Amino acid sequence: MALRVVQEVLEAIAAHAREAAPQECCGVLLAESGASGAVTAVLRAENAEPDRPERRYRLDRATQLAALDLEIEGRTEVVGYYHSHPAGPPSPSPTDVAEAIPETLYLICGLGAGLPEFAVWRSGEGRLTPVPLEAADG
Repeated sequence: MALRVVQEVLEAIAAHAREAAPQECCGVLLAESGASGAVTAVLRAENAEPDRPERRYRLDRATQLAALDLEIEGRTEVVGYYHSHPAGPPSPSPTDVAEAIPETLYLICGLGAGLPEFAVWRSGEGRLTPVPLEAADG
């Protein structure tokens, strides 16, 4: 099954990736509760990776708690997470695979080709498997 993402959300992720470069950006993919399941918003996160933020990411605790609060309030659902590869393609690194939460969706924005490229991956059984991405109207 494809992950549907509103075009404005893809543009926001690309803008975040460009602003954060040469460091990786990261954030949370959100959908309205009970709606079509399309990703309609993101929560930008601070990359809290202390050692190599240009090669790794870690969502800051405040963003994680904010996403949880939105789910508890019943307004949105966390669909997955996004991050960027500022100098490479949108394919998972060995670290991405090793640190993936099982059965979770990850959208990667690669800037290595100059223009943003997007790919979606689902974690499971120690690997990340590609998932089709569909741009949706807002």
